[in-house]
Amino acid sequence: MSQKAPMRITLVVGGRWHAFDLARELHHHGHLHRLITNYPRWFVRRWGIPPERVVSLPFTFAVVRAIYRVGGESLMMRLQWWVHRWFANRAAKHLQGSQVIHGWSQWSEPSLNWAVARQVPTVLERSSSHILEQSRLLREEHRRFGLTWSETHPRIEAMELREYDLTTAVAVPSLFVERSFLARGFPATKIFRNAFGVDLSNFKPAETPPAPPTQNGLHVIYAGTLSVRKGIADLLAGFSAADLVDARLTLLGGETPELAKLLDQQPTTVKRLGHLPQAELVQHYSQAHCFVMASIEEGMAYVQIQGLASGLPLICTPNTGGEDLLRLAGATAIDNGNGILEFPAGWMVPIHAPHAIAHCLRRLAKEPGLWETKRQAALALAGSSLSWSAYGQRAIEHYRRLLADAQRPGPA
Repeated sequence: MSQKAPMRITLVVGGRWHAFDLARELHHHGHLHRLITNYPRWFVRRWGIPPERVVSLPFTFAVVRAIYRVGGESLMMRLQWWVHRWFANRAAKHLQGSQVIHGWSQWSEPSLNWAVARQVPTVLERSSSHILEQSRLLREEHRRFGLTWSETHPRIEAMELREYDLTTAVAVPSLFVERSFLARGFPATKIFRNAFGVDLSNFKPAETPPAPPTQNGLHVIYAGTLSVRKGIADLLAGFSAADLVDARLTLLGGETPELAKLLDQQPTTVKRLGHLPQAELVQHYSQAHCFVMASIEEGMAYVQIQGLASGLPLICTPNTGGEDLLRLAGATAIDNGNGILEFPAGWMVPIHAPHAIAHCLRRLAKEPGLWETKRQAALALAGSSLSWSAYGQRAIEHYRRLLADAQRPGPA
């Protein structure tokens, strides 16, 4: 196969996530064979993917919406294995002609079996940590607050572990996810790390940035679900411990019931604006000084990329995928002590460390020139390496390597 020859890549995804962005990039370069999804074709058109390239299996889309309306997340956790299995079995009937299968975890076991039987290379997308590590982290975090976590269905865990064994490679978005696989004994040679992208046409610095925090008070922002998993309790404690005059914290995102009491106890300097459309996030980012992400477990939070592209210095834990972003362009860290690593565009702090978050916030608020320096470093990262185009190119190069390895003659 020549280096420029088109490939036939099929994506299998029982949802949306970043699969449609990848599909758009593959179609742009002539490599998209098929996108198999539970979303309707009319919805997928928004990404510029022609209907003839889309296999729509909308039954699970409708069922999931109905389950959430009737019984919320707890009911969904109990029924998810049946929902996933229904989609996965039907998706595997639409793989003919594929040269590479790229499937999302928990939705792809039959497709991986199809590929193994035909010696077709595969990629399994795992956007969160290794499922056993994810379960451990979330179980322990909920226990920390006296809560019971609605655990992943045991059949889902078993199915995903089989997917790990079946696939040629696992695609992960961050060092955090990669380390979680290595900690569970997964072969390093089967891991492909590829950081997500962001729509740089929407997320960009404000034409008129806010006054420096040393003059007008520090404005901190967070976007995402207000949940135990996202480390909201640590963020709130860190903001309070910083004890900054005129500081404000804006929380953007839907709320989960387990944190309702804690959120209702917050002072007026903490604003909760609820879930907002993506288009409105830009306006709020433009009025803030920094973005804080204290999550306990997630592969790579898109909102961190959006914040950096908007010129917001980032304060994050290593369990958010933010470390990869802060290390872009070869940036190295300075050890500030107490587990705090300082990068040109922000800081990485340990999980469960409100004191570390407070330390970083105080520095931004009180050191003249520091915010502007880190703001410029954040903007410098928002180049081609954070685009979906760059993400797609890295994926295409990986597919080519897998195909080349699959076509290489074995030992005589």
